[in-house]
Amino acid sequence: MLADVEARLDMVRAELERRRGRRDQLLEAKGAKEQRLAGIQHRLATLEKAAEVFHVASAAARERARQHLERAGTAALRAVFGPGVSLAVEVEDRRGRPEASFYVVSDYGGGEPLRTPVLDARGGGVVDVVSLALRVAAAAALSPPGTPVVLDEPGKHLSEGYSRALGGLLKAVSEETGRQFIVVTHDPRLAEVADRAFRVEIERGVSNVRQV
Repeated sequence: MLADVEARLDMVRAELERRRGRRDQLLEAKGAKEQRLAGIQHRLATLEKAAEVFHVASAAARERARQHLERAGTAALRAVFGPGVSLAVEVEDRRGRPEASFYVVSDYGGGEPLRTPVLDARGGGVVDVVSLALRVAAAAALSPPGTPVVLDEPGKHLSEGYSRALGGLLKAVSEETGRQFIVVTHDPRLAEVADRAFRVEIERGVSNVRQV
């Protein structure tokens, strides 16, 4: 009798462990999907912000804005991935409003160029590079002339190793637009690219700033 009870307890324990394992798998999958959703929402917000440039611009200025976003995105992509990739921006009037579409154009191997919507691009952080470039360009285009552009952790969505390319992009946009960029970052490699870098450290509850 006791042996039967112990056997049943062992079966219950095994089933419980199986269900716990399944629960952990589901929680892990849920976390991964939530993280992916947050990334997609971030990219959508960036594209909407970039598209806002066309909504506030006059018809004559839209072509200049389109070319500016294309140059910024292409410069960022080529700084990271080389010359075989670029950004294409198309603007159409729909229901009386200008709407922008963004494409990554790949020309590797000398074949027919492949046009992929930005949100469908895969591999190597392509979407994140374009997203960052458009965010920087849109911030420069939409802020009042002469005002600095503040970026909080602009490289946090990029894969490791892109810091110097990001710094080169920011410098190029700064020179082209005449804007100063103030960047908050935890990446020392990005800080090395800056004209001036300051470290903020908290000591006994007080923030101390020193130039590095």
